[in-house]
Amino acid sequence: MFKKFIVALTFVAFILTPSEASASSHAKSLQNLGMEEIMFAQMMIPHHEQAISMSETALKKSRSQEILKLSRQINRLQSSEVSQLTYWLTATDSSMTMDHDMKMSGMLTTKELTSLKRLTGTDFDRTFLQLMIKHHQGAIEMLGLISDSSNAEALALSKAIKSAQSKEISTMKQLLKKLK
Repeated sequence: MFKKFIVALTFVAFILTPSEASASSHAKSLQNLGMEEIMFAQMMIPHHEQAISMSETALKKSRSQEILKLSRQINRLQSSEVSQLTYWLTATDSSMTMDHDMKMSGMLTTKELTSLKRLTGTDFDRTFLQLMIKHHQGAIEMLGLISDSSNAEALALSKAIKSAQSKEISTMKQLLKKLK
């Protein structure tokens, strides 16, 4: 039984492990990442982590099916993007943290986050939507760092973030109108 388990585990690991060619090709495509792309990754990771934290709070506190669906979507998309950005930094031997004081647009203060966590019901939903709109608008503003990147992956990520977050902002504005 144990041998069968080891054989099965080895097989699964083999299937799920990217081939050297694909991993090598992906790393090679990131070699031309410039300072703007690295700074963007260093800034967007904590920015996305804050949005993920906010969406996790909404998943615990909101009773709105629309906000719950939106929060799951934010969590899923931004977690995936954090993984991608982390890979950029790892593949280029870059620091995972910012070595600069560039302001991250849309980041919430500790006071705003604490206040959000204390709210319930419609007050929570309304404030969550208002703060997440502000947060998303900040992320879109930060895309200026990579919106004209010569790296195809960075450019594609910029377009994907702009599209997803613009749609989510529209959705959140519609949800806000329903709450008023």
